Amino acid sequence: MQIQTKDVNGVLILSLEEKRLDSRLAVGFKDKVSELIGSGNRSIVFDLSAVDFIDSSGIGSLVTCLKLMGPKGRIAIWGLKPAVESMFKLTRMDRVFTLCATEEQALQAVNN
Repeated sequence: MQIQTKDVNGVLILSLEEKRLDSRLAVGFKDKVSELIGSGNRSIVFDLSAVDFIDSSGIGSLVTCLKLMGPKGRIAIWGLKPAVESMFKLTRMDRVFTLCATEEQALQAVNN
């Protein structure tokens, strides 16, 4: 699994460089992010701009990450392609996660 990370003023930006976030990758993705959260990251921006497809397992892995962050954690997601965004809306996860159009908006969302 290809994941790139960078720190921008204390916010971890995690870019998933895969076409799919599905059952094949969900467990590994969740484990990697859990490790990063365990290292003290409490503000994370997920860049899903490379992702063309997400299924319930992929969304479930993001929900697990949100739960691991706890009440003081902040998560924003940006770069959703139309098919991925529609899955968030279909599952009503657009009400759970902060979805942003740009990286800058996502950074602002986790810093507020």
